[in-house]
Amino acid sequence: MKHLVKATGALLALTVVSACSTTIAQQTPIASSPSMPAETSSAPGTSSAAPQVRNPLDTAKFDQQPCTALTQAQATQLANLISGRQSAGNVAPVCTWTDADHNRVTVGFLPGNGGLTTVYKTRDSASGYFEVAPDVAGYPAVFSATSDLRKDGGCQVVVGVRDDEAFTANVGLLQSSPNYRDPCSLAAKTAEAVVTTLKAGA
Repeated sequence: MKHLVKATGALLALTVVSACSTTIAQQTPIASSPSMPAETSSAPGTSSAAPQVRNPLDTAKFDQQPCTALTQAQATQLANLISGRQSAGNVAPVCTWTDADHNRVTVGFLPGNGGLTTVYKTRDSASGYFEVAPDVAGYPAVFSATSDLRKDGGCQVVVGVRDDEAFTANVGLLQSSPNYRDPCSLAAKTAEAVVTTLKAGA
């Protein structure tokens, strides 16, 4: 359990934006650590400005009810997640899904926090990580968090669904999880499922 505790503890940093874990729930997506200098805003070919969202989605019905952003069928398909629990976050409620072994996937929305622009503005912080991710179902995304736990089963992706709003999908996994070595893959798949739900609910 020590790796999950380590991952959860660092991901529960109290800040202004982004979703996290079962107790506190939102952390700022932030810049790369000193060990990842290629991802800073000065990296060749990397823009310092957040990309625009071409097809904005209406998140109003999900902002305060994040557990509805994943259906049970989606949760089961993603990682055999069996239950979702809503808890308070710094910005808005978050929903943490767990499996039988207590691996977790947390989803939260960030209304009124400036969308991906806020994430890009904090990318040069001295801690954490920032890495532009492939678009999630056509929506711009970054892997970003205040602590880099990607080698310890933790990863967070932030997806822009409007120019002024984003949501996060955050995972914390035990070593026994088949996704432990690649937690960002599960985070991205979770985010894609959320976008599917948002499109259906629009």
